[in-house]
Amino acid sequence: MEIKQLILQTSAIKKLTEFYSIVMELPVALQSDTGIMVRIGSTELVFQQAGTADPFYHFAINIPANKIEEAKAWLSGRVDLTWIEDYKSDIADFVNWHAKSVYFFDSAGNILELIARFDLDNKTDDPFSSAQFLSISEVGLVFKEDEFNERTEILLQQYQLSYFDKQPPLPHFRAVGDDEGLFIIVPENRNWYPTDKPSGIFPMEVMFENKGRRWELKV
Repeated sequence: MEIKQLILQTSAIKKLTEFYSIVMELPVALQSDTGIMVRIGSTELVFQQAGTADPFYHFAINIPANKIEEAKAWLSGRVDLTWIEDYKSDIADFVNWHAKSVYFFDSAGNILELIARFDLDNKTDDPFSSAQFLSISEVGLVFKEDEFNERTEILLQQYQLSYFDKQPPLPHFRAVGDDEGLFIIVPENRNWYPTDKPSGIFPMEVMFENKGRRWELKV
C-alpha cells in the first residue's frame, strides 16, 4: 500500500508552515490562505484550516533502513525527542516489525514518527537529511470504541486491505497494510504510543494505492 496524499486539519497553519519548511527543511507550498502542502518524499501532506478546535493526528515517515541513529542525531538539534520508557531510550526497537523509530511532536501537536524498516531495500550511504524522508508510511485512524471492530472490518473489505503480517490484531490495536503503507487503527481515547496523549476523531482524507487501484478514504 502506498500513501499518496494525506489531508489533515489544523488551527495553526502559520506555525506549521514554519515548522515543516524551516525546522524539517521540507518543500512547503501555499495552497491558499487557508492551506499548505508539504512534500514528504512520494507523499503530499496537506494541512487545511480546521473547522474544529485544535485537531491532532499521528503519522509515520519511512526513512532508509540504516539511518535511524543519524535521523536521531539530525532531529536532536531541532525538536524534543519523545522518551520511550519501554525501551529506556528515545529509539523504539520494534523487534517483531523489524523496525526502529523515533517520535516527536510538530508545532501543532501532531505526533510524528520516523521509522527505519529493515526489510525494505532502501539503504543509502548519503548523509542523513530531510531528502531521506521517503514517504508517509503510517496514518493513525481512530474509531469510536463501540464501532471499533465493525469499522475496521468494513475498512478491510471496502478497500481490499489485510492485516499487517507482522502484527496480529489486538483488542485495541490493529495494523492494516504493509511496510510501505499502514493504517494504525485504535479506539477513541486510547493513548497514542508512546505518549500520554489520548486519540481523538478528527476529519482527514487519505489517497492511497493498493492492488493496482487508487482509493480515497474520508474520516
